[in-house]
Amino acid sequence: MASTKPSPARTRQAAAARNRAAAKPAVAPGDLGFEPVRIAADDDVPEERVPLFYIGEDEYTIPKSIPRGVALQYLRHASEVGHEVATAPLLIRVLGEDAYLALEQSRAMTGEQLEQIVDIIIKQALGEQEKEGKARRG
Repeated sequence: MASTKPSPARTRQAAAARNRAAAKPAVAPGDLGFEPVRIAADDDVPEERVPLFYIGEDEYTIPKSIPRGVALQYLRHASEVGHEVATAPLLIRVLGEDAYLALEQSRAMTGEQLEQIVDIIIKQALGEQEKEGKARRG
């Protein structure tokens, strides 16, 4: 009766063919209908800041354009602990520690003012992403 076990030479040939196929990409990136996305290095992106609120005569600012990575971080954190709990780290990241502490220690700030500040930061961080996401889900 003939053996059904492949010979060692045949096994090596099959393994070599599999390795060649794995080493050669099946489709070149340009053939997929897109090119790799190039993102500028952080050093190449100036940070322009704009006033968000004043406490007395002291001005507190936020970035004019909040990096999308901040939005992604907020969304991931919110999915883990909820939006309300994820808001404080977002505020600290966007405002900076000094501005956050100024808000935290303000006795004159009203609930409405705090809500307005939080809403502005969330809107600036998420941008159109929040509206588009709701439209697609709705």
